[in-house]
Amino acid sequence: MTRSTLLYLGMLVLVSVGFEGIRRVGNTLTPPPHIAGQWSLSAPSSSSSCPLLEFVEAGKESVQVEQSGRYLMLTFSDIHRTQLHARLNDRQLHGSGPSKATCAEGKWLYLTGRLHGGSLEIVLTHSQEMSSSAAPALVLLATQTPSSDPHPLASP
Repeated sequence: MTRSTLLYLGMLVLVSVGFEGIRRVGNTLTPPPHIAGQWSLSAPSSSSSCPLLEFVEAGKESVQVEQSGRYLMLTFSDIHRTQLHARLNDRQLHGSGPSKATCAEGKWLYLTGRLHGGSLEIVLTHSQEMSSSAAPALVLLATQTPSSDPHPLASP
């Protein structure tokens, strides 16, 4: 065999070994659960002079979740159409976005939450510290609207 043939075969072996390594590592990865779609919210009525979210009609609260892998965009059906960017890690949500309420101009909303089977618990606050008693929190419980997304809720 010529030297160039041996070099070519050596390169093919290295590429094959590299692809096999990538395939084996890739087989160990699991995708995050699919939670995209429309979710119905149960929100407590707010008596605050500056609520975190202002819904027009009671009983019509919802959130639209758009998902790309572990990254989420939550759009609430409040009068300001508040949008928050979030990340899904191990069935836990963490995110933030600017408050659109006129009474909270310049403040950020912080989101934490967790996925429980077919429901989603979302906690919104103006403070990153959840233990802070000075920052009011809004706790929302969401259930996925039937037929809002063709993909069923998946679990890892």
